[in-house]
Amino acid sequence: NHQQVVFLYLLPGTSVYTIPDSLLAILADRETERKSMRRKRIICFGDSNTWGYDPSTGSRYDEDTRWPMLLQKSLGDAYQVIEEGQNGRTIACPDPWEWGTKCGMDYILPMAESHAPFDLLIIMLGSNDLKTKFGLPAGDIAGSLQNMLIRTIPFIKMQCRLPDAKILIAAPVQIGEDVVKGNLSEFFDKEVPAKSRKLAYWYELVARQFGCAFVDTSEKVTDVSQIDHLHLSPEGHRQMARVMEEEVRKLL
Repeated sequence: NHQQVVFLYLLPGTSVYTIPDSLLAILADRETERKSMRRKRIICFGDSNTWGYDPSTGSRYDEDTRWPMLLQKSLGDAYQVIEEGQNGRTIACPDPWEWGTKCGMDYILPMAESHAPFDLLIIMLGSNDLKTKFGLPAGDIAGSLQNMLIRTIPFIKMQCRLPDAKILIAAPVQIGEDVVKGNLSEFFDKEVPAKSRKLAYWYELVARQFGCAFVDTSEKVTDVSQIDHLHLSPEGHRQMARVMEEEVRKLL
């Protein structure tokens, strides 16, 4: 640690001490430099495809496979990528069959406050809201995203004191037609793949409405597991990391 010595000057005929303007300028320059040296912090807020669920084992991919950690390696030490994925997380659907702890709307505000300061919040959710038991069309899921942003944007700006923080809305990868043949067929019926393809259209409208950045990950992320046709394969994670790196470098 470096110690700084500050010289205080006693104004003649008074008991008031002052710091010379030249020294104040130096200190201001150092504070500006310190702020510029802070790593750019990125929160990846998502579901099992952000957590890194491996459908072949039911466990978690390692740090050399998960896309947020691959993104960290690609961006380098000037950035800090924060993983905030959870299996089964929805945007706004309470799910009592999943312990009642999966609703992103309930968690996003305390999560944002706990990680402040940050520069970019990536939100990639909606696949679990497509589950058959919720019966929601893509437009209603986008409506849930609207409500999430209505709450989150002013909270970040005011409570977290981050007026310049950016938000990237990411439409998730499309759910494959063969999901009805996989091991999650009980939860995702034959209507789900078509609904998943519509999410990007609606999400882009919402992103524009709120001045957020937008990316349709399904355009370039195509490698999903052939076990459940929902979760990313290792190659899918590599594809996702490349897509996100491109977006991050545009924004930050």
